Amino acid sequence: MPRYIPDDVLDQIRLRADIVDVVQSYVPTLKKTGLTWKACCPFHHEKTPSFNVNPDRQIFKCFGCGKGGDVFKFVMELENLDFTAAAEHLAHKYGIIIPETPTHRGPGGARRESFDGQIEYGTRERLCTLHEKLAVFYRRYLLENPDGPVATYFRTRGIPNDVADKFCIGASPDSWDAAIQFAHKEGFIDDELRASGLVSSKDENQAHIYDRFRNRLMFPIWNESGRIVGFSARSVEADPQGWKYVNTPDSPIFHKGRLLYALNFARTAIPKAGAVVLCEGQLDAIAMHRAGVAHAVAPQGTAFTPDQATILKRHTSTAILATDNDNAGREAVFKDAAILLPLGFNVKVVRYPGAKDADETLSKFGTDALAGAVNDAADFFQFALEQAMSRVDSSTPAGRAAAANDVIYWMIQLENEVTREFYYDWLAKQLNVPLESIVKVAERRLVDGARHAAVSVRRDAGSVPPPKPRSPALEHAIFELLVLMLDEPKYLWKANDDLPPDSLGDSVPGRAAESILQSAANGDAESAPSSVLTSLEMEGADVSKLVEAIELAAAHHAERDAIIAALAGKKSDGDAENAPEDKPDGEDDGENEPDDEIAGDNGENADDADDDAAEVEATAPPVPSCPAADPLIYRKFFRNTYNSSVRVILTEFYKRRRAEMIAQASAMPPDDPAYPALVKEIAEISRLLLDLPKTYKVII
Repeated sequence: MPRYIPDDVLDQIRLRADIVDVVQSYVPTLKKTGLTWKACCPFHHEKTPSFNVNPDRQIFKCFGCGKGGDVFKFVMELENLDFTAAAEHLAHKYGIIIPETPTHRGPGGARRESFDGQIEYGTRERLCTLHEKLAVFYRRYLLENPDGPVATYFRTRGIPNDVADKFCIGASPDSWDAAIQFAHKEGFIDDELRASGLVSSKDENQAHIYDRFRNRLMFPIWNESGRIVGFSARSVEADPQGWKYVNTPDSPIFHKGRLLYALNFARTAIPKAGAVVLCEGQLDAIAMHRAGVAHAVAPQGTAFTPDQATILKRHTSTAILATDNDNAGREAVFKDAAILLPLGFNVKVVRYPGAKDADETLSKFGTDALAGAVNDAADFFQFALEQAMSRVDSSTPAGRAAAANDVIYWMIQLENEVTREFYYDWLAKQLNVPLESIVKVAERRLVDGARHAAVSVRRDAGSVPPPKPRSPALEHAIFELLVLMLDEPKYLWKANDDLPPDSLGDSVPGRAAESILQSAANGDAESAPSSVLTSLEMEGADVSKLVEAIELAAAHHAERDAIIAALAGKKSDGDAENAPEDKPDGEDDGENEPDDEIAGDNGENADDADDDAAEVEATAPPVPSCPAADPLIYRKFFRNTYNSSVRVILTEFYKRRRAEMIAQASAMPPDDPAYPALVKEIAEISRLLLDLPKTYKVII
């Protein structure tokens, strides 16, 4: 049952919560244009502003996605709240008190209602209040215990008191129940502590709870509207027994994949600077703010996510990546770029000469050096080229071609065509190669359309060169399928229908197969092999496997044609009755042979679906070798080759897709509207995996 809010209180909220002020607190790029205010929509990605706010009518409307309404509706949509929670959120922001309805009280008048009852009284508000009170408690404990282990460690970080006050850095006592006792004194109950994630419990005794954070340096985490919703706690031990950092688990108010540390402080500075600095952790973000780089934020205890990128897009279109100066940091740059570039961000990369990160740069060289490193951030494509050149022999044409191919992969992720053209010209000058060559390679990759785009988006962003095949069985299956498609065109069309766009991987045979399928869809299957071969050679790829596939397919075709011609000659000599009839697909080839379709057979010989199709990943089903004399069993050989290959490819694809979706679901709160559909899709993929041995059956 939702909390009741009187009409006069709602009227007060409407009066004080001016919609321009509220929207601008989330969308700093909102600008006045005539009688209304405009910006790019915070609810969907767009390049041209179609989001309008009308201050006279106190409403908003996006003419791109269609969302619209009043100030309550805006907060409901953006914060994913119901009406009551949105009203409470605005009431807190504007200092409006919502009167409470009568409640049960325990001894001494203390509130003792159950957590289910508390939902009626603003769960989110009480949980935020609990965190804010605890943040003050932790801060005070750090100051009042200067000789404690946390305070001793904190002094080594060199963070001034005024900065520690601003970020409310504190210390959790070395106690099992200090936070619990404090929360009880403040009127909070155990169910609220459990919901907040501030306590843990033994599996065998859920009733017994204890403090999650003990003897750690505490960093409060604010949401975008400035409420404390969680903590990140750093161990101060030289050799910690547990994790170095422990973070608040997901809760009704804390979703780490949607939070950015220090964004509450940086949100007004980001539009002024025209960029956001994306650090790796809290201490680096704090170091940036100490150096005057007030537009710095950090992901919250996890890798950078698309949700976080969407939040930043409301504030700016330029992201400066300030990752650590090591291999992991350089890989993180590419992973972040894989998310940012398709969203239209201009990406730059900070470099730290003589230091490993922002915090060390500040302590060794001072604020000017750190601020200067941000101001001198390199363009992402300059960084990508430097990394690519470091892996090749740049004195050779093959080395420069490989480096060009690596950088072109990132350039085609750019959303704007004009921007791509400028970067093509830049890359051609950097490598001293004709612009036409760069453009030709890039356009070929773009023309591949949705099939190649899907492969590119899912590629491991930390590894710029094409990744190695996922398994020998998959590599063999893709090669066999490629030979078959080159030999027998009908299987090319069948594969185009059966295989998802990103299922063939980035090996040379896989990329060749993708391109041939795309060419066939465009009505150009006949010239596809030679054009694909030329394109891959130009990129500097090793095309030996593709050449082998083309030659093998041609040999198979010539051999079969010769045998069929010889048998046709015998028929003309009167021996036709001794030559079995070559029947079309769908008719029986023998007295006892079942009528197998290319993909699908529910006969008794079907593999047991309970095998989960996982065995295929390591070992493909056996396929008879290509017949040398009997043309009548070619069809069966082709069916078996096709089914065997596709079964391996789809097993690998479905398992990878399922793992990605499980990871996505695990990071999503169960009350997220998209959660049920995601779980349903995971179940559907599991069913498809179980059915693969039966759907793509091999008859020996």
